[in-house]
Amino acid sequence: MALSKQKYFDLVGYKPHAKQQLFHDSTSRFRVPCCGRRFGKSHMAGRDCGAELFLPKRRFWIVGPTYDLAEKEFRVIWDDLIVGQKLGLDKRVKKSYSKRGGEMWIEFPWQTRIECRSADHPESLVGEKLHGVIMSEAAKHRKDTWERFIRPALGDVRGWATFPTTPEGFNWLYDLWAFGRNPDPVFKDYASWQFPSWDNHYIYPEGKDDPEIQLIKKTVLPAFFDQEIAALFNAFVGKIYDEFSEVIHVKQHTYRPDWPNYMAFDWGFTNPLACIEFQVDPWGRVYIWREHYKAGMMLSQHIRMIKERENPPGWKIDLAFGDAASPESVLEVSTTLAPCYADPRSKSGTAKVTNEFQGRHSTQSGWREGVELVKGFLQTREVGILDEFGTPILEPWMYIDPSCTNTIREFNNYRAPDTGKGDRNLREDARQHDNHALDAIRYALMHIFKLGATHRLSELYDINDLRIASDNIFDTTGTTSSGYFQSELLHF
Repeated sequence: MALSKQKYFDLVGYKPHAKQQLFHDSTSRFRVPCCGRRFGKSHMAGRDCGAELFLPKRRFWIVGPTYDLAEKEFRVIWDDLIVGQKLGLDKRVKKSYSKRGGEMWIEFPWQTRIECRSADHPESLVGEKLHGVIMSEAAKHRKDTWERFIRPALGDVRGWATFPTTPEGFNWLYDLWAFGRNPDPVFKDYASWQFPSWDNHYIYPEGKDDPEIQLIKKTVLPAFFDQEIAALFNAFVGKIYDEFSEVIHVKQHTYRPDWPNYMAFDWGFTNPLACIEFQVDPWGRVYIWREHYKAGMMLSQHIRMIKERENPPGWKIDLAFGDAASPESVLEVSTTLAPCYADPRSKSGTAKVTNEFQGRHSTQSGWREGVELVKGFLQTREVGILDEFGTPILEPWMYIDPSCTNTIREFNNYRAPDTGKGDRNLREDARQHDNHALDAIRYALMHIFKLGATHRLSELYDINDLRIASDNIFDTTGTTSSGYFQSELLHF
C-alpha cells in the first residue's frame, strides 16, 4: 500500500522548493540529506514521513540525540495533523506532547503510531519492529545508536531511515553519506545530498548571492559558515587542523632507503597504541607511510607484530620517539626495537626555540607549540612556477599514504568541543580522545625539528663518556629527568 505524497503535501499546504523535491522523489531506503541551516530539513523530513502515517499497522520513530532535537520533526507532524487537520478533536486519536516528560507520540485508530525516542536513553531503543525512522540531527548521534539499536529494527519489514542533519566533519555520518555517492550497485539502497542553506529560495531568493548569505559569510568564522551554511564536511567549528585536506595531503609514498626512517609512538592499552612510521626527505618534508594502530595488547605484543611485518627492501629504523609519561615503554622500545627518545618538553614543558615557519622565538606550552609545528607542515608553500602566467606551484610539507586510514581520520576529526566560552586556551578545550596518531606525530616532530633529536648518542659520545654521564644522571631510584637519554644509555 502507498499514498501519494503530493496529495498529502497539498492537504497540509506544503510546497517544497526544488531541492526538497529531489529528496521527496527519491525511492531509496536510506536517505542522507546534509543541509545548511534554514534549508528546511525538519519540515522536509517530517512531511515526508507524514504521508505514510495514513497506512495501517505501521510504527515509526523520530530518534534524536536528545528529546529536544527529536521534537523538531515531531512538531511539524503535530502541527500538520493534530492542529491543522484538527485530528486532535477526534477522541480515537491518542496523543501526548510532553517534551519535558519525554512523552511525544501520536497513535491513530488504524493502529499506526509515531513517537519520539532519545539516544540518551538507549534502553528505550530496543525491542521494536519499525517501518521507518527519522534520525534527527544525525551527525550528533553516536554510530553505535544506528548500528546497534536502529538498523536491526528495520530488517523485519525492510523499513526506511532518513538522516536529516547539518554535517559535523568526517565522522560516522560522512561514511554513511558516502554510500549514497558510491556507484557500486551494492549501495543502491542509499541516496545522499549536500544542500546549502541558500538552496531554500523561499528564504534566500537570490541563492548564494543573496545579501543575507553574503552578510553571514563576512561576519562569521569561515569554519562556521562552511559547516552551518554551506553544509560542507571538510570544515567544522572547533577543527584544530583545518589546514588538512585529503585532496592535498593524502599521497602514496614509496619507501626510500636513502632517507631517514622514524617511528613515533603514543602508548595505549584500552585506547589504541599508535605507531606511526615516517620518512623525512633532504628538504625536511615529512612522509607518513605506515601505521600500526591497535588496542588491548601489551607493548611486547605490539613490538613483536611490528617486527614481523613485511618490510620494503633496504628498510631500517633510524630512531623512535614516544610519550615521556611512560619511561618503562620508552625503555622497552629502546632495548627491543630501536633507540627511543622521549623528552618531556615535547609534550608538556616549555622551551624557548625558533619557529622556523614564522621566523621568531617563542616560549609556550609543548602541546600548543607541537600543534603549531604540525600545522606549519600542513600549510602549503610556493615551490615553483607552473606556467608562463606565473601560476605558483603550492605544496605542503607533510604527506600521508592512503593506507594510513586512522591517521587520516584523526586529522579530519580532531577538534575542540563547542563550550560556548569563545576563544579559550586550546589545550583545555581539545578533545583528548581519538588523537593517538596525532599525538605520536606531534611528539616526533617536536623532537626532530624543535629539540634536535636526530642522532643516536653513540654518534656523539664513546661508551666511556656515556658511563660517566649515567653516573651523573641516574638518581637513587634509578630514573632520570630525561626519558630519551635514559633509553639511549640502556640501549648500550
